[in-house]
Amino acid sequence: MPEMTPENDRERDGARSYVVFRLGGEAYALEVLRVQEVLDVLAITEVPGASRSLLGVINLRGHVVPVYDLRIPFGLPEDPKPARAPSVLIVEAEEGNDSEVTGLLVDRVSDVLEFSPEQVQPAPQLGLGKTTPFVRGLIRHQDAFLLVLDVDRVFSVLASINGEGV
Repeated sequence: MPEMTPENDRERDGARSYVVFRLGGEAYALEVLRVQEVLDVLAITEVPGASRSLLGVINLRGHVVPVYDLRIPFGLPEDPKPARAPSVLIVEAEEGNDSEVTGLLVDRVSDVLEFSPEQVQPAPQLGLGKTTPFVRGLIRHQDAFLLVLDVDRVFSVLASINGEGV
C-alpha cells in the first residue's frame, strides 16, 4: 500500500490552487495553472488608437505582452488614487498554451490558496452586477466569498471589445 503523503492526499481529493486578487473592493480567485507569474506594474508602453481596455504592452524577457485593465469589462470606475501600485497577472490566454500570454491589471494579489472542488459553489444568476458573466463560481473563505474568475470568458469579451482575438 502506498504511503499517504500530502501530495497523494491532494491528488485524491482534487484540491486546486488559486491565486487570490482584489479588484474594485472584491476578492477574486483564478486557477494557479493559468497564471504564469505576478508582476508589480512596470513601464507600460501605450499603444496609440488601442481600445480603452488595452493599457499597453510590456516587455517580458524579450516578448511583447499586452496588458488589459480588468476594470473596463467589469464596468468598474478607474481608481484615480490607488492605495498601492497595482499588479499584473501574466495569464495564459489559452489553457496549456504558455506561448500566448496576456497581462491583466488588478489592484493587488494577496494569496495563493487551495480549495477542493466541493468548496466551489455555482455562481448566483443575479446580484453580481456586470461581473456576473465572468464569475464561474463562489468559494466561501473566512467570513466572505471569493469570486472564481472565468478567465476564458474574460478573454472572449476583451477580444470582442478589441474586435480581434486576444
